[in-house]
Amino acid sequence: MSSPACISRSDKGPSTPCREGIRQPWATVPVLRVLFLTLLSVTVKVASPQTLQDEVKYGARDSMRYDMASQKVYLFGAATVKYQDMELTADRILLDLGREEVQAYGSTDSTGAPVGRPMFTQAGQEVEADSIRYNFKTKEGIIKEVRTAESQLYALAHLSRRHANGEIHSRGGSLTTCDRPHPHYRFAVSRMMVIPEDKIVMGPAVMKIGKVPTPLAAPFGFFPNHKNRGAAGLLIPTWGTSDQFGMFLLNGGYYIPMGDHLDEQLTADIYSKGSWGLRSVTRYRSRYRFSGNLDLQYTNKLNSLREYPDFSEQRTFFVRWNHLMDTKASLTDRFSASVNVGSSQNFTNNFNSSTNDYLSNTFQSNINWSHLWSGKPYSLSVAARHSQNTLNRSFDVTLPSVNFIVQRFFPGTWLHPAGLKQKWYDRIGITWNSVFENRLRTTEDQLSIENLPRLMDRMRNGVRHTASVSTSIKSRAFTLNPQLNITDRMYFDALRKTYLPDEGTVATDTVPGLHNLFDWNIGATATSKLYGMFAFHRGRLKAIRHTLTPSASLTYVPAHDTRIQGPFGPGGSTASYSPYEIGIYGQPAVQASGLVSLGLVQGVEGKVLSRKKTDERGDPLVNKVKFLDFLGINTNYDLLKDSINWSPVSVAARTRLFDRLDLNLSGNWDTYATDSLGRSIELPTRKLDGSLAHLRNATAAVGIEFQSKRYGKATGGETGGDPVVADVDPGKGARINFSIPWHLRVNYSWSMARSYRALAFTEQQTQGVLFNGDLNILKWWKLGFSSGYDMEAKEWTPTSINLYWDLHCWEFNANLIPIGIRKSFTFRINVKASVLHDLKYELRRPFGNRNELLY
Repeated sequence: MSSPACISRSDKGPSTPCREGIRQPWATVPVLRVLFLTLLSVTVKVASPQTLQDEVKYGARDSMRYDMASQKVYLFGAATVKYQDMELTADRILLDLGREEVQAYGSTDSTGAPVGRPMFTQAGQEVEADSIRYNFKTKEGIIKEVRTAESQLYALAHLSRRHANGEIHSRGGSLTTCDRPHPHYRFAVSRMMVIPEDKIVMGPAVMKIGKVPTPLAAPFGFFPNHKNRGAAGLLIPTWGTSDQFGMFLLNGGYYIPMGDHLDEQLTADIYSKGSWGLRSVTRYRSRYRFSGNLDLQYTNKLNSLREYPDFSEQRTFFVRWNHLMDTKASLTDRFSASVNVGSSQNFTNNFNSSTNDYLSNTFQSNINWSHLWSGKPYSLSVAARHSQNTLNRSFDVTLPSVNFIVQRFFPGTWLHPAGLKQKWYDRIGITWNSVFENRLRTTEDQLSIENLPRLMDRMRNGVRHTASVSTSIKSRAFTLNPQLNITDRMYFDALRKTYLPDEGTVATDTVPGLHNLFDWNIGATATSKLYGMFAFHRGRLKAIRHTLTPSASLTYVPAHDTRIQGPFGPGGSTASYSPYEIGIYGQPAVQASGLVSLGLVQGVEGKVLSRKKTDERGDPLVNKVKFLDFLGINTNYDLLKDSINWSPVSVAARTRLFDRLDLNLSGNWDTYATDSLGRSIELPTRKLDGSLAHLRNATAAVGIEFQSKRYGKATGGETGGDPVVADVDPGKGARINFSIPWHLRVNYSWSMARSYRALAFTEQQTQGVLFNGDLNILKWWKLGFSSGYDMEAKEWTPTSINLYWDLHCWEFNANLIPIGIRKSFTFRINVKASVLHDLKYELRRPFGNRNELLY
């Protein structure tokens, strides 16, 4: 019978029992109970000074035995003793009130397996052992065959002593990150000291795999022991060899935590032939406020030797900064940053570049701050943007971009009190947007501090105001949306051309001043929606619904020709130019247009009875199935053009079949013929060659996904989980999913473009297939692959093969890039736990021609 109890002792009075509303086994005999408490109180006062400052609570599942003479309590079966923040559980516990200490022991079951091992818990620290002896007064203890978990480490010791400050000093034992009772690997140590929330210090140690010792030994060692933050320490580099750069060490350096909100990682790369690189990664985080990271890279690559004529030196840099403000930090202000800027050649010859960085030819940056006035319909944002192309090395910078936005408001509601019947003018809404931008377009070789004044002169800026007045008129058959758009462009400089008759040339100047361009257009759009239903009385298909959404719009744009005629052509010939052609927001339309746009969107879906799922009555459930997600047809007709009024007809379709096949189609057809120069003429193709239209361009994309059933579950249309080949570098954390035995994704794409010249045309096609997947080849082995084939170029796209082996507390990862200029092999085996993640063996080796670029 379970019987928890407690004894309260203090210097101010005698010991008294505390009940807590739980009946004790001897409470049914009042006389014996009073006698026992009296004897116990007297004996305790005589035998030991009263030093405990709090009550000792104890209990057991099976039984408790009291020894009055020696002031001992014996607890049997799931015994528990609590004192202040200390808790001790075990199969057997001896509570010695005279010595103010407790002893705990485990036992064995009928099969000889240990059960009820002592578990000591204090201040969040847990210790499991064969036996524990603890003193309440000194808070010290003796522990035999201890096993404790510190952060991600498991410390095992034969004999340990726990001190009052929480430190545990041990003799003989081991240290490991494996949570098995018999760990796969361990560091066998002679002495060890565990300092909570600080470090673990060990004496002479040798690494053992199972029971087999290895040559890896150390006279001493330090391990970080922090639950919530990391500890400063060395970062072990990766080594390898390269024909072009020699032997190398990558990502070696030092990790520095700077409090709870900031840490720093400094690493370096060094090559035996003189190349080197530096990198700084700073991470910061403030809960409920913001988080981000700053990545700075600088490399100096030497090709060949300085004494050789083919020697070249390449200095590159790259900056990455990501900052995200928490939505809880402010209701009115937002700040975010995504910066990706640097040298164009930084990732083309870099061992630490990922596949995505290597294949990317554009990088963009955006820094944005916005403010929303509480309860007001307007907001303000200030941004800086950047875009660069690594192929032509172009640079586009916008600094700053100031945007003031007035959200849609309805001035008609201001004319009468709220709650009255809505008038037609109450639905007229107005929006406003004002933008100021300062832009620069240049090339990478022009960016330098010395060239900054010239770059400032090349900047172009302007202000654009746009307003929109719109409303919505609804009826049972259609919805009509009239709209008036007004645009005002303000430029601070303009172009001026002057013909110089003496020289026979044209001088072009940029003239400062305030130049204003006003433009407007008006239009209306009508949309409707039609449904067609057809029901089936037999089979699993119960109904089909066809949805049609026709639309028609009319937009009038007046002409506003800003061109100037004069002798601005070669040799003083007549030509024209617009002073505002250098404006960043363009200029108004030269010719008036009355554009009629026609469109039709269709969709087909059905209701199908499920084969397996049923409702509460046992009837099959009805599932909605989309046979055609989208089919759209659009074209335009210009009422004010004197010829070639129709624009090409565009058709697009999208659907997903059998819950695994994605299909996307698009194409453009031109109903006008072309002359021998490829210009459209006022002649229908039907009269030229009998066809209704010429196909100008078309695209098709097909994607299909296959995967096996999850272990113990049906497929159910679930996705394939995380792919194995997440990155070329296996050290960058590809997450592994073993629950799906195999998974395959295949994507095919095709595109075509035709250029017509009368009856003849030239055609360009591109088509290729990409595929990736993974396969469980053994229980904890997974093979991943990613590749593709360009059918026009008849060559393989970047290919990667990855082999992953989960070794419980270790992991093995091998990556192979068999073809291309990045051919390489990477091998790595390391401890999973981050605290010993640098306990690894890693090798990177490129192979192939020595003149090929390396990654």
